Amino acid sequence: MLVLLGPTFEGSGDEYTRLARATGMLPYDLRTKLKPGMWGVVRALGDPAQAQELGQRLLDEGFQVALVDSAVCADADRRAVLVRSMRFEDEQVVFTVKDREMPIPYGALLVIVRGEVHTGGRPQSRGARTSSAALRAVVPTSADVAAFRASGSGEFDAYAAVDIHFITVLWAARIDVRRFDFSVLGDGTAATARSLDQLADALAERARIRVDRGSRISSVASFSSAGPSRSETPAPSSAHRPMGDAPTDERFDGYSRLIAEAERQTRKQRKQREPPAE
Repeated sequence: MLVLLGPTFEGSGDEYTRLARATGMLPYDLRTKLKPGMWGVVRALGDPAQAQELGQRLLDEGFQVALVDSAVCADADRRAVLVRSMRFEDEQVVFTVKDREMPIPYGALLVIVRGEVHTGGRPQSRGARTSSAALRAVVPTSADVAAFRASGSGEFDAYAAVDIHFITVLWAARIDVRRFDFSVLGDGTAATARSLDQLADALAERARIRVDRGSRISSVASFSSAGPSRSETPAPSSAHRPMGDAPTDERFDGYSRLIAEAERQTRKQRKQREPPAE
């Protein structure tokens, strides 16, 4: 069980002191694991009761906390479905998924996870995940943009992507920068990582949700390949899966699912704290 600290954490000295008091950990160790403005792993505990106890202590200190089973990383019900295009309407966004349109109210959106999907061979082995290359910023250089543009030819093994998660369903809508029609941003908009960021920000503003960009630097990424596999269940509600799955990447897929589950728990906690309607 992962005890996660949420992005409302600002990284002040007082917050690290309170964290140290609640966890029994040294402030130095906490600073290496927890960064301001993003989800981070406080501890990974095998005993759910211990995780619950620690989570409650952190909640009592006023922190944003989620307890997430690492098995969600391999949950096939949480698969990613490719979105080919979208359009914004007053109260909803309309996704084009393969040969059908899906209108989704803005209020049904949970979080947008921005990152990079790796397919085929990787530029580094899994054992080298903590190298300086793995910690570089998500914001691309001009060379990165050129790489994204050329990746459709198979010459490169990574592409920029976002996962759009929902409050009440587990599957996610994925935008692959190489295969998405960016005309929603204006005619002639190029398929680049910058355009993808602009799209994510535009959707987040309409839905009033956050864009998570911590997949390269958050400590959550270190746990994104954990958990046993489960038998696959088609989603959403189609035995023949006509909507089209996105290519998978164990690291980014797992990270995206962990973040979505943490955000989903935060929504539930917030709703429970709301006063009952009169």
